[in-house]
Amino acid sequence: MNTLNELGAILTGISPEIAEMPLSEDTRLIDDLGLDKTRRLLFAVSVEDNFDIRFVGSPEIHTLGDVIRYIKNFSKGLVMEHENGTYT
Repeated sequence: MNTLNELGAILTGISPEIAEMPLSEDTRLIDDLGLDKTRRLLFAVSVEDNFDIRFVGSPEIHTLGDVIRYIKNFSKGLVMEHENGTYT
């Protein structure tokens, strides 16, 4: 299963109606999927658990593509704290 499909499965577990929606890397979490704050938090925790990553700081995540890139960058060790306290 590819990352987009895995994210789709996580989202469907949180909001079953998402199973009927077409998903792509351009799919926006709020505008397209209608995830409220609680569902976004559940999604983040589920992604962390499923992919064995941690969201650090306040990453700019708006689309499924942003999530996929974050997962890849975290796995490569490219997400780290900078001296000024921000994260990339």
